[in-house]
Amino acid sequence: MEQQFVTLVIAHRGASAYAPENTLAAFALAADQRADMVELDVQPTVDGAIVVFHDDTTERWNGQQRAVAACTWAELQQVDLRGERVPLLAEVCVLARERGLRLNIELKAAGIGSEVVRIVRQARVGDLVLFSSFSPLALAELAAAAPTLPRAYLMGTRSYRPDVRLRELWPLPALTALDCAAWHPAHELPLLDLMIPLVRQRGVQVNVWTVNDPVRMRQLLAIGVDGIITDTPDVLRTIQEQ
Repeated sequence: MEQQFVTLVIAHRGASAYAPENTLAAFALAADQRADMVELDVQPTVDGAIVVFHDDTTERWNGQQRAVAACTWAELQQVDLRGERVPLLAEVCVLARERGLRLNIELKAAGIGSEVVRIVRQARVGDLVLFSSFSPLALAELAAAAPTLPRAYLMGTRSYRPDVRLRELWPLPALTALDCAAWHPAHELPLLDLMIPLVRQRGVQVNVWTVNDPVRMRQLLAIGVDGIITDTPDVLRTIQEQ
């Protein structure tokens, strides 16, 4: 009997509608809400730790315009994330292994690919990992460090550069050049709904971000995307099961 295709429920920074984003609490809650995968952001501290944190600075959490890249790991531990703390990538890998939770690890910049791969391999979660980045240089670093681990090219909506807009409208050349297994487009991209089946026909998975509107979730499920990245994994799971 042919196995039925099921779109992956991917929790954006964990179940971030209900728990502080990119924290162990958010990832554990995503697992409780039956997410298939969690998306998380990684970047380095000044002393070489790889931390799970989205913003370039800590301002959104403590009012201080301090660059994460200028903080030590110990200093970041003092940032209060609504009662939670900034985790290390290695800690999230342990949670993923214990819960059987897949990881979409987004590299915020180039320069850490080899170290991220080392952490993933040391934690024995390579079979659970999909890497992603907006940076082609970061994706190339990952390909060199771990050619067999899958990579996804992130594309968004904020650039008005003609070359970037062209890449978003027809991503296959860029995906092929970087040997990416997946495309991660913003759900607001022009003509996205027409592009999804064309990209998938070429054997590239499509995981769309960040979708919290139930109407848009249903549209994407009807098209047949491989994954939907959402702050509300419980809502998406409920819609799937209706």
